[in-house]
Amino acid sequence: MLAFDIGFQLDLDKAEPLVREATRRRVVRARRPAPVWFDYSPPPLLLVLGGKPLPVGPADLGLSTDASIELLLFDFGAALLTYRTPLPATLEHLPALSCALHEHSDLVADAREHLQSILDLIRPAVERPALHQAYEDYTVLSIEGWPQDQSPESIAQDHRELLAMALEAEQTPVSSQQADRTLGSRIAYTDRDLAIIDWNAAVLFDRQPQDVIAVLQHANVELLELRVLDQELDAILDHADETLAVLARRRVWPGIATSRILGRVATAQTDAAVMFEGVNNAIKIMGNQYLARLYRLTASRLDLPAWEASVQRKLQATDNLYDKMEGLASTRRLETLEWIIILLIAVSIILPFTPWY
Repeated sequence: MLAFDIGFQLDLDKAEPLVREATRRRVVRARRPAPVWFDYSPPPLLLVLGGKPLPVGPADLGLSTDASIELLLFDFGAALLTYRTPLPATLEHLPALSCALHEHSDLVADAREHLQSILDLIRPAVERPALHQAYEDYTVLSIEGWPQDQSPESIAQDHRELLAMALEAEQTPVSSQQADRTLGSRIAYTDRDLAIIDWNAAVLFDRQPQDVIAVLQHANVELLELRVLDQELDAILDHADETLAVLARRRVWPGIATSRILGRVATAQTDAAVMFEGVNNAIKIMGNQYLARLYRLTASRLDLPAWEASVQRKLQATDNLYDKMEGLASTRRLETLEWIIILLIAVSIILPFTPWY
């Protein structure tokens, strides 16, 4: 899965007629029940793009991606492409495949090419369209078949070293301590399924994994948008001292330049707040049902709470910055008005002593 940012906001109703065979994506509820409000709002656009198979993994495996690529477009300006490939016949080849998929340059270049062509089509529906340099990749190793006499839990215990290597995208065995940590974030709904979630990849033993994959997709899109938002807030705060210095040098009534500076900071601050709320409110994931617990587990492995705390802290810092800038501009206005008043009082005192009064 590859997530990208393509603009500030996307009007899905306006974009839908611009692309062919677009449908609205709903959260797939397989055999695990979820409340009716557990869904996207608004539902993202789902497109199936035609592409060319790209080789992945070691050459001796002969694996390549499917010709069709799934694209999800979200109203908060994010896009997620999903490439699929068959898995090797045995678990021994999973680490090599995972290593090959991690930051696969050909897949990233292919994804950018497809996204750019779609962005050109839906440009009228995108506010401030631009394909951001940042992206987020994630690998899901979805195992849908295994021996009937074995449970997913027993397979995970018997092959813990291989699965840890696959999740960490490592060709060499990791330490026992690292394997315990990597395989510790697991969750199961029945004895016949298991999801092992890590920061870089997930291993699913599931014959119907669509709902789990949908949650993993949303979590990674959320991570990307938080990263992009964090970078934009950094850009504002990095120049805070320069901006305040410019305002402090103005000794008279603030002019048009000061208004422009304040307007620029206020716009960036508002955009960041709108984007943050749009990402968090895209899907209602709360409660104690299985998919909500799966999301919280995924969020902890992706460090989403830490990214959200960082964004909120920087949003508060930009609020304080704007207040200081506004206060400085107001002080300059008051000082100018005070001098004008003093000058008028002085003129009113001197005027009676003048011959032309």
